Amino acid sequence: MTDAFTIRPARIDEVDVAARLLNEHSHRLHGVDDQQPSELLQYWESPDVDFERDVLVAEDADGSLVGYADLGIHGEHVWLDVRGLQREPQRALIDAIQERAGERKPGAGLIAFISELDQLSRELYDQAGYRVTRHSYRMEISLDATPPPPHWPEGFAVRTLRPGEEERVYEAHMASFADTWLFAREPFEVWSHWLVKGDGFDPLLWFLVEAGDELAGIALTRVSDNEPGLGWVQILGVLPEFRQRGLAQALLRHTFEEYARRGLDRVGLGVDAENPTGAVRVYERAGMQVSRTNLILEKVQG
Repeated sequence: MTDAFTIRPARIDEVDVAARLLNEHSHRLHGVDDQQPSELLQYWESPDVDFERDVLVAEDADGSLVGYADLGIHGEHVWLDVRGLQREPQRALIDAIQERAGERKPGAGLIAFISELDQLSRELYDQAGYRVTRHSYRMEISLDATPPPPHWPEGFAVRTLRPGEEERVYEAHMASFADTWLFAREPFEVWSHWLVKGDGFDPLLWFLVEAGDELAGIALTRVSDNEPGLGWVQILGVLPEFRQRGLAQALLRHTFEEYARRGLDRVGLGVDAENPTGAVRVYERAGMQVSRTNLILEKVQG
């Protein structure tokens, strides 16, 4: 504790206040909300999160929240999310959440994810010994014109999710991302918590491509809760044995077509800028453009 603020565990009843803080931070950078309270609560209630220890806040002397931090374990790394409205509380949160990460997974690599526009976070992480190791893009396409229809290679067909197929889609997701950076297979219960149990889950917006009885590719999408008119592609993957046939391009165009039919304005997604499968080029060919750049920073171990 200092004279100005206190670093402490978050409380469940603070989810609305914490979401407002994160949205204020996002508005300062990008002019849009970051997340709804229900989305933040979904993280807090995830089966792999120890809420009482993995989520911290900075409380100002007047009782208001001025900073937020949490962590997530992914394979051999711990990902840190620290955001604040003031320099010193955010600096203290970085120190505190790093300490918690060391307790939770000793010796793990520490990674942070920030917007390229977040100069305060960049400076504070730099002082804490982090360096940019990778970039991530947010890419979007406007649906102000009629999207070109998808072209499906012969022998392939697309449909939406049927009841009881969630685990089959999970296996396809794991297989199609196995060659990506820092891939780690997550338990089905965690995957399901994030993709199936959230408020935004709509089986009619999960698109599955099949070749006969084989699942060849998936596009798991949802309507954004935070940005009106935005459709969001959470996962787009093609299994290795079905690549180089235009399936990713067709899945994208099918997604654009569906969201245009629903009257949405645009579609977006996030992608690793150095993705080894050439995903960025696929998205560019489909007409998507980079709308935001994020930085991935890794702790330089002494």
